[in-house]
Amino acid sequence: MSSTISFARGAPCAEALSGDLIARCTAAALAKDATRILSYGAGNGYPPLREALAEQHGVQPDQVFITNGSLQGFVFMLQSLLQPGDLVAVEAPTYDRALLQLRLNGMEVLPIQVQADGLDVDALAAACEAGRVPKLLYTIPNFQNPSGATLSGAKRIRLIELANRHGFTILEDDPYGRLRFEGDPIPGLHETAGGAPVTFTSSFSKTVAPGLRVGYIVASPEDAATLTAAASRTYISPSLLAQAAINQLIADGGLPGNIEHVTALMKERRDAMVEGLVHMPEGTVCTPPQGGFFMWMELPEGLSADALFAPAADAGIAYVKGSDCFVEGGERTIRLAYSGVSPDEIREGMSRLGDVFRNAVSGG
Repeated sequence: MSSTISFARGAPCAEALSGDLIARCTAAALAKDATRILSYGAGNGYPPLREALAEQHGVQPDQVFITNGSLQGFVFMLQSLLQPGDLVAVEAPTYDRALLQLRLNGMEVLPIQVQADGLDVDALAAACEAGRVPKLLYTIPNFQNPSGATLSGAKRIRLIELANRHGFTILEDDPYGRLRFEGDPIPGLHETAGGAPVTFTSSFSKTVAPGLRVGYIVASPEDAATLTAAASRTYISPSLLAQAAINQLIADGGLPGNIEHVTALMKERRDAMVEGLVHMPEGTVCTPPQGGFFMWMELPEGLSADALFAPAADAGIAYVKGSDCFVEGGERTIRLAYSGVSPDEIREGMSRLGDVFRNAVSGG
């Protein structure tokens, strides 16, 4: 069998990992602040990084909680701010690991369909009017994982209005928003909330390096304090060295250039995957994303991505079954991550995958 080409993992390629840059930032941070960095710290993270992020988001430092990646912050929110049985609305499809955590923590899940311009806000409004008001709405508004869709500006305004009217909290998860290939940025939900209950979370895993495990949450002071207490109970102190390296990268002005570098790499890979769509059988539906890490594909009627998972693996291709990203259904859908493989591997992988799918159409 040919070597496996993995479209399964949403991780940056090796070329995106600027080891020399991180080494310089780490050394500079230690030269300035070694004692604090190498000691136990507060559960909410390295103070200079919290201050830098607070300035970026126009909030106070006590509203910023640094996490070991954004998924950990999501879990702390579920365990500290919600109760088992609470209703949580999610996009359908949604991030598979978020869906897993909702199930593991006993939440009731309300799936809301994703359209070409993001979450179906009309469907959410109808659910609220029918008495199905969620405690929390979890949304990835930019280049959504897994669909690649971006929530339109008009829908963002309406979503904030709904949160105000019905009293639910929006959790805006935005790890991909700065990795835009084309089109104009759309103001974020937290940025335009105007006092609405919006909590923001993001990560440096996609824009810098996942191995550093640095994400963060911007919340109300009360919620941030609750999350800090949960963190302190769990691991006493986070890894301040990684957080200090990120802070140094921001302080030195190196983050925008690094994001530009990563964005160019991801666009090249997105373009290669779009080229590869020519290999897919007639009736395949795919809308190329304007940024991020993922392409979402729907197979023609009669094909099942679940059933074809093993034949694809036999051909040396790994992907994420779309059904993993739904509460139910989605058997014809696939998430393809172009982020971690080379353009040449993407072209070869799409050719192999197309062979598998066309063979299934022909009954071979």
